[in-house]
Amino acid sequence: QDLDVGVIVGADRTFGKGLVQSVDTLPFGSALKYTVAKYYTPSGRCIQSTNYAEGEGPNSGNGGKYRASKVADKDKKTYLTKNGREVKDGGGVAVDFKVEAQKSSPLEYTLLRSGMFSDFASKWSKENQLTNDLDIVTDSTYQKFKQFVMERQKEGDIQLDAVYSRPIDDLKKSLQLSGYKGTTKELEQLRASLLKDIERDFDKYKKEIKEDIGQNILARYLPESMLLEIGVKRDAQVQAAVE
Repeated sequence: QDLDVGVIVGADRTFGKGLVQSVDTLPFGSALKYTVAKYYTPSGRCIQSTNYAEGEGPNSGNGGKYRASKVADKDKKTYLTKNGREVKDGGGVAVDFKVEAQKSSPLEYTLLRSGMFSDFASKWSKENQLTNDLDIVTDSTYQKFKQFVMERQKEGDIQLDAVYSRPIDDLKKSLQLSGYKGTTKELEQLRASLLKDIERDFDKYKKEIKEDIGQNILARYLPESMLLEIGVKRDAQVQAAVE
């Protein structure tokens, strides 16, 4: 970034580590790690986002522990890249072109954790043959996956509302212990409403879920290098970088 040899694409900024540590071995299998320097980028800025200071002795309020504070925006200084673009210190490396990373929906998260993608991929492999066309998840296949999940839901093998069921159960228990038993009906209505919303996410997040299905099926036939290549081509941030 400082030398203007590339454009950084991402969601926000890096963590902000601009310190250099050294490690010395101590007796009894222990070691001491300590900071020896700060790292500076070619423009002269230090991207360290946290300032550290020595403690104030054992009688201080924090027991002599070191003090840490984030670099305030007003204290961040401006530097220039090789071609004269403004960049700032004190908070990691900010992206040049902001593209939000793809986020998983609660439905996708539940399907991943429950192994539904892997289970369906096994079923698909028994009933189908892989061809040269790697775009294997058609709308028909997606409908079969949805039916597969809903059948497993009825059988009790998966809870589509698993992300929310425990908090609702905890709230229900707390209310009952407090004597508010009349709220049980409303909580069950909330649970049913949540489940309907989650089921609608099959349509809302169809593109992302189809990619997960495809990756799990292809993982049974292709080497990891090819799977990574396919994943990179579909990555929103990579596509934005190419454009």
